[in-house]
Amino acid sequence: MDQSRRSSTAEIAAFIEMVDKMPDHHLETLAIHPKVLILAARYGDGHLRAAKAVALELLQTDPEPSLGVLDYYRFVNPRLDNGIRWAYLSSVRFAPSLWRWFYTSTQKIDPSSKAQKILNHIGLNRFYQAIKDNPPEVIVSTYPTAAGVVSALKRQGRLSTANFVVMTDYSVHSQWIHPGIDRYFVGSDDMKMALIARGLDEQSIVVSGIPVDERFRWPVDEYRVRQDLLLDDAPVVLFMGGAYMPQNEFETVLEAIDCVPVTHATIVIAGRAGQRRAIAEAYKSRAKNRLVVLDYVDNVHELMAISSMLVSKAGGLTTTESLCRGLPVVIYRPIPGQEDANADFLQRHGAGIRAHHEAEVGEIVGQLLANPWQLKAMARQARQLGHPDAAETVARHVLAARLERRANAPA
Repeated sequence: MDQSRRSSTAEIAAFIEMVDKMPDHHLETLAIHPKVLILAARYGDGHLRAAKAVALELLQTDPEPSLGVLDYYRFVNPRLDNGIRWAYLSSVRFAPSLWRWFYTSTQKIDPSSKAQKILNHIGLNRFYQAIKDNPPEVIVSTYPTAAGVVSALKRQGRLSTANFVVMTDYSVHSQWIHPGIDRYFVGSDDMKMALIARGLDEQSIVVSGIPVDERFRWPVDEYRVRQDLLLDDAPVVLFMGGAYMPQNEFETVLEAIDCVPVTHATIVIAGRAGQRRAIAEAYKSRAKNRLVVLDYVDNVHELMAISSMLVSKAGGLTTTESLCRGLPVVIYRPIPGQEDANADFLQRHGAGIRAHHEAEVGEIVGQLLANPWQLKAMARQARQLGHPDAAETVARHVLAARLERRANAPA
């Protein structure tokens, strides 16, 4: 890939704005007949964040970046999209055991089963009608059932597009495995071995890492970030509670972190949930240590750079961002299923520790702050697992596939 085409800061800002608009403007995106089409979904934000990371890399490095990003289910069936999103969010918030059962029971479903075939045909005709006259050269899916639709179209002989899949968690689930996929991009060697054990061709699997925002590769002026937040040189605990944590638990965990008997600062990212911001702000009046409360932020890469550890659930993208920054994770309340597997991955490789109740969060944070050598060892493990150049790896394969298709095209 031609590294001389790396973009300026102003160009990157323009590209980011362009990519952010694509999933919300389907018709405009499809009207340009993109040669590379990235399919995502908004069930959790990881799938879309990974899609945008790959898109941004392609815009910077592909000599002919004919590109689109599609929120697949929102495009093919908005009502169904709303229903699936409601069912998903409701189950992980209020019936996590039900979601765990569903995830586990479908983890090894046969790709040729009737249930899988039904999933692989959701929105198939609408999607095909939208692309059939000028089909993309490469389709990259960061959501599993979208990949299944493309696979079904290929098996029917209606598409000859290169079909790539970017897996966005650290576990293998049957929803990602389809016979019409040309290349799998996975987050770890563990996943590659698991896919091979499922019978996939080793040559079709690339250990790329999970694509994240390219800013996680950038150096950070940590002194400037600390000054902006009025922080001294005490260790920082970054707390990302997530939208799924009940409010009473949010406050209890915050207090458990604050009451650790080692001087530190806590940065709370409350996100778009105004109630959590209010809870954290109210707690500041009795906090024992410095407490910084933030809403939704776009500089997580900087906050992770100045932090000694992250307290969070184990979302695929957040987990990957922490690995890219060499940031140990104290894992609390992962979503059952895929995030349980992410938590196991971090623990197995020594980059994270799981807390099973609120008080244990404080115990683990205190232990790590009191033993800097353990934090350093976990940070080293995290860096070894991180793939900050994952988006570049995926983009390189996409570009190679485009060039190969053109070279083999009839004269």
